[in-house]
Amino acid sequence: MALAASVLAWTLLLLLLCGAAAAVKDIKSVYDDLTDYGLPIGLLPDSVINYSLSADGKFTVELEEPCYAEFQEQVYYNKKIEGELVAGAILNLNGIQAKQLFLWLPVTGIHVDPESPAYIYFEVGALSKKLSIALFDAPPTCHKRTSSESTRVTDFFDSTVKVLLGENHPREALQ
Repeated sequence: MALAASVLAWTLLLLLLCGAAAAVKDIKSVYDDLTDYGLPIGLLPDSVINYSLSADGKFTVELEEPCYAEFQEQVYYNKKIEGELVAGAILNLNGIQAKQLFLWLPVTGIHVDPESPAYIYFEVGALSKKLSIALFDAPPTCHKRTSSESTRVTDFFDSTVKVLLGENHPREALQ
């Protein structure tokens, strides 16, 4: 009787361990799913902390914090990004904006060109922007501010130093 109980206990333990290993194997990242849907992994930044995908393709991505990345254009990512994955596209996208001239416009959809898979299109309002898919080979690193904001701060600092110390004093003189 003790032997039967021991064998039963070991069998249950083995089944639990196998089930846990299978469950871990089934967990997929947003980057895996982007690839499965024919999209490049570089569409989302490297700061994803939570992700869910429903059976109908609707997804939610949570980032560590809102952030900026740069491709050919500056892109802003909200902390929460939502949309719908379909083959070769993201529809009904919310949470990503692209800077066009001086305006931040919402990106409402993304799709790979089926005729020319070397290109990807970003839908911004009624317009569409064509970019090389090679720009999105890897998830971008996010930054807390845009590169132009960093430049504006540096320019402000430089002009303040020039006013206070005169034109001939380089910024390094303060260090």
